[in-house]
Amino acid sequence: MHMRTFATTLALSLVMAASAQNYSDLVELVRSDLRTEKQAIVLSSLQLTEPQSALFMPIYDEYNTAMKSHWDKKIQLIKDYGAKYQTMNDETAASLMGRMNKLEAEGAKIRTTYTKKVAKVLPTTIAARWNQVERRIAMLIDLQIADEVPLMPTK
Repeated sequence: MHMRTFATTLALSLVMAASAQNYSDLVELVRSDLRTEKQAIVLSSLQLTEPQSALFMPIYDEYNTAMKSHWDKKIQLIKDYGAKYQTMNDETAASLMGRMNKLEAEGAKIRTTYTKKVAKVLPTTIAARWNQVERRIAMLIDLQIADEVPLMPTK
């Protein structure tokens, strides 16, 4: 499975989510499907032995739990941006921008924390490779979101 397939699935999921009546259920379904596909990409990229996988997976599960909370905040930010888009003013723009910058730093901090945890139980080269794969996937997701979300309106 390639990252392009993942990006395509993400794009289709975002389109489906935008037109769904029961948004919360669909978001959870999309997350579940994307987590499964993302995990397959990660494991394929790392090519872990069975003993390495046994050490990696509990950390990876913890990481995904931490990132779920992080993504909940990102989704809320996008919703808030959309709700305020037509009536955007400087105060709202500053608040949204501050939240966005904080979330970017938070995502990097979570990735760094869990990369260190992986490096404690597996070779650092594997931890670094995992960090690269996670960052690339995050960039693909961010790129897709950037393509779907309009630029800040100006006055």
